[in-house]
Amino acid sequence: MNWRSEISPLLLTLAAAGVDAMVILGFNVLTAAQTGNTVLLAVAVARGDAETGLSAAVSVAAFVAGAVAGEVLCGWSTSGHRREPGILPALLIEILLLISLLMLWLPAEPVTGRSAIAVVALGALAMGVQSAAVLRLQGPSTTYITGMLATFSTGYVRWIRAARHRRPRTRPAESDAKHPPDRLPWRNGLIWVVYLSGAIVCGILFLRSGVLALLVPIAAICAVIAILVSAPAEKTGGGAGSYQ
Repeated sequence: MNWRSEISPLLLTLAAAGVDAMVILGFNVLTAAQTGNTVLLAVAVARGDAETGLSAAVSVAAFVAGAVAGEVLCGWSTSGHRREPGILPALLIEILLLISLLMLWLPAEPVTGRSAIAVVALGALAMGVQSAAVLRLQGPSTTYITGMLATFSTGYVRWIRAARHRRPRTRPAESDAKHPPDRLPWRNGLIWVVYLSGAIVCGILFLRSGVLALLVPIAAICAVIAILVSAPAEKTGGGAGSYQ
Protein backbone atom coordinates (compact mmCIF):
# COMPACT_ATOMS: atom_id res chain seq x y z
CA MET A 1 0.00 0.00 0.00
CA ASN A 2 1.30 3.47 -0.87
CA TRP A 3 0.07 7.00 -1.41
CA ARG A 4 -1.53 6.03 -4.73
CA SER A 5 -3.76 3.45 -3.05
CA GLU A 6 -4.91 6.09 -0.56
CA ILE A 7 -5.45 9.08 -2.87
CA SER A 8 -7.22 7.35 -5.77
CA PRO A 9 -10.36 6.19 -3.91
CA LEU A 10 -10.66 9.62 -2.28
CA LEU A 11 -10.60 11.33 -5.68
CA LEU A 12 -13.18 8.90 -7.07
CA THR A 13 -15.34 9.54 -4.00
CA LEU A 14 -15.09 13.27 -4.66
CA ALA A 15 -16.23 12.70 -8.24
CA ALA A 16 -19.20 10.55 -7.20
CA ALA A 17 -20.29 13.03 -4.54
CA GLY A 18 -20.08 15.94 -6.97
CA VAL A 19 -22.17 14.24 -9.63
CA ASP A 20 -24.75 13.10 -7.08
CA ALA A 21 -25.07 16.59 -5.58
CA MET A 22 -25.53 18.30 -8.94
CA VAL A 23 -28.03 15.81 -10.31
CA ILE A 24 -30.18 15.81 -7.19
CA LEU A 25 -30.20 19.62 -7.18
CA GLY A 26 -31.16 19.65 -10.84
CA PHE A 27 -33.53 16.69 -11.08
CA ASN A 28 -34.34 15.45 -7.54
CA VAL A 29 -32.79 12.03 -8.12
CA LEU A 30 -29.42 10.41 -7.41
CA THR A 31 -26.95 8.78 -9.77
CA ALA A 32 -24.40 7.09 -7.46
CA ALA A 33 -26.26 6.42 -4.19
CA GLN A 34 -28.75 3.92 -5.55
CA THR A 35 -30.00 2.95 -2.09
CA GLY A 36 -31.49 6.39 -1.67
CA ASN A 37 -32.53 6.44 -5.30
CA THR A 38 -34.53 3.24 -4.84
CA VAL A 39 -36.36 4.90 -1.95
CA LEU A 40 -37.03 7.94 -4.16
CA LEU A 41 -38.45 5.60 -6.80
CA ALA A 42 -40.71 3.90 -4.25
CA VAL A 43 -41.93 7.23 -2.83
CA ALA A 44 -42.60 8.56 -6.34
CA VAL A 45 -44.70 5.50 -7.11
CA ALA A 46 -46.59 5.89 -3.83
CA ARG A 47 -47.30 9.55 -4.57
CA GLY A 48 -48.08 8.99 -8.21
CA ASP A 49 -45.21 11.30 -9.22
CA ALA A 50 -44.56 9.99 -12.72
CA GLU A 51 -41.77 12.47 -13.54
CA THR A 52 -39.61 11.69 -10.50
CA GLY A 53 -40.43 8.00 -10.74
CA LEU A 54 -39.30 7.84 -14.36
CA SER A 55 -36.05 9.70 -13.59
CA ALA A 56 -35.30 7.43 -10.62
CA ALA A 57 -36.06 4.28 -12.62
CA VAL A 58 -33.85 5.44 -15.47
CA SER A 59 -31.05 6.15 -12.99
CA VAL A 60 -31.23 2.67 -11.46
CA ALA A 61 -31.31 0.99 -14.88
CA ALA A 62 -28.46 3.14 -16.22
CA PHE A 63 -26.35 2.47 -13.13
CA VAL A 64 -26.77 -1.28 -13.60
CA ALA A 65 -25.88 -0.96 -17.29
CA GLY A 66 -22.82 1.10 -16.41
CA ALA A 67 -21.68 -1.45 -13.84
CA VAL A 68 -22.02 -4.22 -16.41
CA ALA A 69 -20.06 -2.21 -18.97
CA GLY A 70 -17.39 -1.36 -16.38
CA GLU A 71 -16.91 -5.00 -15.46
CA VAL A 72 -16.60 -5.94 -19.14
CA LEU A 73 -13.99 -3.23 -19.67
CA CYS A 74 -11.99 -4.27 -16.61
CA GLY A 75 -12.31 -7.93 -17.55
CA TRP A 76 -10.50 -7.35 -20.83
CA SER A 77 -7.26 -7.02 -18.89
CA THR A 78 -5.52 -10.31 -18.17
CA SER A 79 -2.18 -8.80 -17.18
CA GLY A 80 -0.45 -9.94 -14.00
CA HIS A 81 0.78 -6.43 -13.29
CA ARG A 82 -0.19 -4.76 -10.07
CA ARG A 83 -1.28 -1.72 -12.05
CA GLU A 84 -4.44 -3.17 -13.53
CA PRO A 85 -4.61 -1.79 -17.11
CA GLY A 86 -8.31 -2.67 -17.39
CA ILE A 87 -9.36 0.14 -15.09
CA LEU A 88 -7.91 2.78 -17.40
CA PRO A 89 -10.40 2.17 -20.24
CA ALA A 90 -13.19 2.12 -17.66
CA LEU A 91 -12.18 5.50 -16.26
CA LEU A 92 -11.73 6.92 -19.75
CA ILE A 93 -15.27 5.84 -20.58
CA GLU A 94 -16.45 7.50 -17.37
CA ILE A 95 -14.72 10.72 -18.42
CA LEU A 96 -16.37 10.58 -21.86
CA LEU A 97 -19.78 10.04 -20.25
CA LEU A 98 -19.34 13.01 -17.93
CA ILE A 99 -18.10 15.23 -20.75
CA SER A 100 -21.12 14.20 -22.80
CA LEU A 101 -23.30 15.06 -19.80
CA LEU A 102 -21.65 18.47 -19.57
CA MET A 103 -22.11 19.18 -23.28
CA LEU A 104 -25.77 18.16 -23.15
CA TRP A 105 -26.60 20.00 -19.92
CA LEU A 106 -24.64 23.24 -20.39
CA PRO A 107 -26.30 24.76 -23.51
CA ALA A 108 -29.82 23.72 -22.49
CA GLU A 109 -29.75 24.70 -18.83
CA PRO A 110 -32.29 24.32 -17.26
CA VAL A 111 -32.85 20.93 -18.87
CA THR A 112 -36.34 19.45 -19.13
CA GLY A 113 -38.14 16.57 -20.80
CA ARG A 114 -36.13 13.96 -22.67
CA SER A 115 -32.91 15.90 -22.26
CA ALA A 116 -33.32 15.71 -18.48
CA ILE A 117 -33.75 11.93 -18.68
CA ALA A 118 -30.62 11.74 -20.85
CA VAL A 119 -28.61 13.76 -18.33
CA VAL A 120 -29.70 11.47 -15.47
CA ALA A 121 -28.88 8.40 -17.56
CA LEU A 122 -25.40 9.64 -18.47
CA GLY A 123 -24.59 10.46 -14.85
CA ALA A 124 -25.81 7.08 -13.61
CA LEU A 125 -23.94 5.24 -16.37
CA ALA A 126 -20.73 7.00 -15.34
CA MET A 127 -21.22 6.10 -11.69
CA GLY A 128 -21.97 2.48 -12.57
CA VAL A 129 -18.74 2.23 -14.55
CA GLN A 130 -16.80 3.74 -11.65
CA SER A 131 -18.38 1.38 -9.11
CA ALA A 132 -17.46 -1.65 -11.20
CA ALA A 133 -13.87 -0.47 -11.49
CA VAL A 134 -13.58 0.02 -7.72
CA LEU A 135 -15.01 -3.44 -7.06
CA ARG A 136 -12.58 -4.92 -9.57
CA LEU A 137 -9.67 -3.37 -7.67
CA GLN A 138 -11.06 -4.49 -4.31
CA GLY A 139 -10.72 -0.98 -2.97
CA PRO A 140 -13.09 0.87 -0.62
CA SER A 141 -16.43 1.72 -2.16
CA THR A 142 -16.71 5.25 -3.52
CA THR A 143 -20.49 5.26 -3.98
CA TYR A 144 -21.83 2.88 -1.30
CA ILE A 145 -21.42 5.31 1.59
CA THR A 146 -23.78 3.45 3.93
CA GLY A 147 -21.41 0.50 3.71
CA MET A 148 -18.45 2.77 4.41
CA LEU A 149 -20.03 4.00 7.64
CA ALA A 150 -20.81 0.44 8.72
CA THR A 151 -17.29 -0.73 7.87
CA PHE A 152 -15.79 2.28 9.65
CA SER A 153 -17.78 1.60 12.84
CA THR A 154 -17.23 -2.16 12.98
CA GLY A 155 -13.62 -1.77 11.90
CA TYR A 156 -12.81 0.39 14.89
CA VAL A 157 -14.44 -2.11 17.24
CA ARG A 158 -12.27 -4.88 15.76
CA TRP A 159 -9.21 -2.64 15.92
CA ILE A 160 -9.78 -2.00 19.63
CA ARG A 161 -10.30 -5.71 20.30
CA ALA A 162 -7.14 -6.55 18.37
CA ALA A 163 -5.20 -4.02 20.46
CA ARG A 164 -6.34 -5.76 23.61
CA HIS A 165 -5.41 -9.16 22.24
CA ARG A 166 -1.85 -7.99 21.62
CA ARG A 167 -1.26 -8.20 25.35
CA PRO A 168 0.90 -11.17 26.47
CA ARG A 169 -0.78 -14.54 27.01
CA THR A 170 -4.04 -13.35 25.55
CA ARG A 171 -5.63 -15.39 22.78
CA PRO A 172 -7.88 -13.73 20.19
CA ALA A 173 -11.57 -14.41 20.43
CA GLU A 174 -13.12 -16.78 17.90
CA SER A 175 -15.32 -13.99 16.50
CA ASP A 176 -12.26 -11.82 15.85
CA ALA A 177 -10.53 -14.70 14.08
CA LYS A 178 -13.45 -14.94 11.71
CA HIS A 179 -13.53 -11.14 11.22
CA PRO A 180 -9.94 -9.83 11.26
CA PRO A 181 -9.54 -6.15 12.18
CA ASP A 182 -9.18 -3.54 9.49
CA ARG A 183 -5.64 -2.19 9.66
CA LEU A 184 -6.88 1.19 8.47
CA PRO A 185 -10.44 1.64 9.77
CA TRP A 186 -10.06 5.40 9.57
CA ARG A 187 -9.90 5.19 5.76
CA ASN A 188 -13.58 4.29 5.57
CA GLY A 189 -14.47 7.23 7.79
CA LEU A 190 -12.37 9.48 5.58
CA ILE A 191 -14.32 8.28 2.54
CA TRP A 192 -17.50 9.57 4.19
CA VAL A 193 -15.88 12.92 5.04
CA VAL A 194 -14.69 13.37 1.46
CA TYR A 195 -18.11 12.42 0.10
CA LEU A 196 -19.80 14.96 2.37
CA SER A 197 -17.25 17.68 1.59
CA GLY A 198 -17.33 17.01 -2.14
CA ALA A 199 -21.11 17.16 -2.23
CA ILE A 200 -21.12 20.45 -0.32
CA VAL A 201 -18.46 22.07 -2.51
CA CYS A 202 -19.92 20.89 -5.81
CA GLY A 203 -23.43 21.77 -4.63
CA ILE A 204 -22.37 25.33 -3.84
CA LEU A 205 -20.51 25.63 -7.14
CA PHE A 206 -23.53 24.31 -9.02
CA LEU A 207 -25.88 26.81 -7.37
CA ARG A 208 -23.50 29.67 -8.17
CA SER A 209 -21.95 28.65 -11.51
CA GLY A 210 -24.32 26.08 -12.91
CA VAL A 211 -23.28 22.88 -14.60
CA LEU A 212 -19.67 24.04 -14.99
CA ALA A 213 -19.27 22.63 -11.47
CA LEU A 214 -19.10 19.26 -13.23
CA LEU A 215 -15.50 20.14 -14.10
CA VAL A 216 -14.57 19.23 -10.50
CA PRO A 217 -15.55 15.54 -10.81
CA ILE A 218 -14.00 15.39 -14.28
CA ALA A 219 -10.74 16.81 -12.92
CA ALA A 220 -10.77 14.32 -10.04
CA ILE A 221 -11.10 11.35 -12.39
CA CYS A 222 -8.39 12.76 -14.67
CA ALA A 223 -6.11 12.91 -11.62
CA VAL A 224 -6.80 9.23 -10.87
CA ILE A 225 -5.96 8.32 -14.47
CA ALA A 226 -2.70 10.26 -14.20
CA ILE A 227 -1.85 8.44 -10.95
CA LEU A 228 -2.55 5.04 -12.50
CA VAL A 229 -0.55 5.78 -15.64
CA SER A 230 2.45 6.97 -13.61
CA ALA A 231 2.38 3.98 -11.26
CA PRO A 232 5.22 1.44 -11.58
CA ALA A 233 4.11 -1.80 -13.20
CA GLU A 234 5.18 -4.36 -10.61
CA LYS A 235 4.61 -8.05 -11.18
CA THR A 236 2.34 -9.96 -8.86
CA GLY A 237 0.99 -13.48 -8.75
CA GLY A 238 -2.18 -12.33 -10.49
CA GLY A 239 -5.44 -11.23 -8.93
CA ALA A 240 -7.75 -8.34 -9.07
CA GLY A 241 -5.13 -5.65 -8.60
CA SER A 242 -5.14 -2.53 -6.45
CA TYR A 243 -4.95 1.24 -6.59
CA GLN A 244 -1.34 1.26 -7.79
